[in-house]
Parts: sequence; C-alpha cells; structure tokens
Amino acid sequence: MRSLLAPAALAVAIAACGGGQKSGPGADTPGASAASDGSPKASEPSASGDASGIGSAVDAELAGAQGKTETFSDAATLDALRKKLVKGSLDGVVRLDLAGRSLGTGLGKLLGGSSALRGLAALDVSDNDLGAEGVRSLAKSAELGELRQLDLGGNEIGDAGATALARGTSLRDLKVLNLSGNEIAAGGAKSLAGSALLDKVVSLDLSINPIGADGVKALAGSSHLGELKSLFLLGSDIGPQGAAALASSDTLRSLSVLALSGNGIGDSGAQALAGAKALGTLRTLDLSANGIGDAGAKALSSSKNLGQIRSIEMFGNDFGAVGTHALKKRFGDALKL
Repeated sequence: MRSLLAPAALAVAIAACGGGQKSGPGADTPGASAASDGSPKASEPSASGDASGIGSAVDAELAGAQGKTETFSDAATLDALRKKLVKGSLDGVVRLDLAGRSLGTGLGKLLGGSSALRGLAALDVSDNDLGAEGVRSLAKSAELGELRQLDLGGNEIGDAGATALARGTSLRDLKVLNLSGNEIAAGGAKSLAGSALLDKVVSLDLSINPIGADGVKALAGSSHLGELKSLFLLGSDIGPQGAAALASSDTLRSLSVLALSGNGIGDSGAQALAGAKALGTLRTLDLSANGIGDAGAKALSSSKNLGQIRSIEMFGNDFGAVGTHALKKRFGDALKL
C-alpha cells in the first residue's frame, strides 16, 4: 500500500483518529466491549453519546444493525465454516463477524452462495485475503440483498474488486461500507463514485488506499453520495488538490465526520477546507499528520464554516506556538494535539 507517510508515522496518525484499517466503519472505540448478543455495553458510547461520531456502536446504529453477533469462532477453515452455515444457523443473528481468518477467495463464493445468510444485516469479512474474485462473488450474490453494513477492509481487492462491487446489483441497501486497506487506486474510486451502490451509504471508509487527488475528485463530484455523513480517507494520497475538491463539493453537504490524516494536504489544503461552506455541518474533523503550518492553523481557527465542530484532531503537524494558540483559542477542548 502506498502512502505519503512511512508506515510507523501513518500508524500514529491513524491511531490518533481512533483506528487502523477499521478507522471508520467497524472501528472499536478504545476501551469498549460488546455484550454476548453483540450490542454495545454501557462503556461503549452510542451515536448520540459519542462526540466524535466514530466507533463500532455508531456504525451499527447508522446501519440499523444492532443485535446478536455470530462469529463461529471455532471455524478456522472453509470446510468447517461450510458445516456451520446450515439452514437456521443464523436465525435471530444480525451480524456475522468472520474478520481476520485469511480464508481466501473461496470465502466469497461460500458466503455468496449460502442461503443461511439471507436476511443478514451486517457482515465483517475484513482481513481474509478475498481479492477481487472473492469480492466479485459477494457483489453478485442473491443472498446478501438485505445487508446494510459490509466490512471488506484489508482484502487487497484492488481496482478490479472495487469495480466488481460498483457493477453489482445486489448490495443496494448498504449504509455503512468499509473498503480500507485494499490497494484501490483512482480507477476503483471512480468506479465506486459512479455507482448506485453508494446511493444509501451514510458512512464510507476508503482509508489506506492510494486513490489520490483524481479519486477524491470523483467522489466529491459523485451524484450517489448525497446521503453520506461520515467519510474516512486516512492515508489516501489526496494532497492539497484532493482537499480542495472536497471543499468545493456540491454533493457532500451533510458530512458530520471527515477524517483526512496522513494526506499531505499542507496549508493550502487546510485553507481550502476552512473556506468550505459545504462543510458547515462537520462535527468531527481529523487533519493529523498533514504538514499543516501556522498559516493553515490560523485559517482553520478563523473559519466561519466550522461552527459545529466538537472534535478537531491536529496531531503531528508543522505549526508552532502561533498556530497552536490560535487553534486552542478557537476550538478549546474540542482540539486534540
């Protein structure tokens, strides 16, 4: 995966936002835990109680996917999982979590063809080496049409996999989609931007994908992202041009969360965002590790368009005492340094 930051620096920047490949959809709030039925315990903030608007409980609420989770934790192979996926095995289950098992492309074919998944609301198959072929099986599945939350992070699906998703017609009720860490470049982002797959999506994570300025320009101009509330593009090589594209978007006018750490947007990118009337609904803004100096910090602190901010993360930037003072004066406790 390509990034403007070295791996260690990117990890720090992403940790600052509260996640890694699960920085947005699928991310766990630090210190949170889940009940046996998959619902958040009292220690995990709900969407209404979490000022940042980030975390697994928030994602579940956005997707309407709260309830019992099944993991089939003893199914470490495809054959073992196949034996589990029998009629009635997921009755009453809202979420199936198969993350981190490295089951390969065959997992997509198995799940895509299993009637046991019919009616499932949320599916996490992150870090399973699905590749483009595995995702293609999911995208054309007639059994997954009721999914509202899908986590495909860390599967190296590339542009081919992103395009397969974009062309599929089954996954049209998705509200939360995590595609982080998948080697998706501008071509894949453009395919997604032109797809009805995103029509109902309220939270999209394309972090740690080299989509670049061209990819983010396509997203910013997409007619399919009118419902989007949370956009995660950590370490996506968007640069100042990408930040400017987001700032001038006519579509992204309902965003409450925008996470852009590790993108090298610099002062000009920060200035563009500060001047964006379209971003007046933002409550959480992450601009960590972006090479922002005093000029960018002062632009953000004097912005007339960031009045709703409840959390602004500026870790690892280049501004000094002047920029720090201006940011603290404007944002107070909402500022994280």
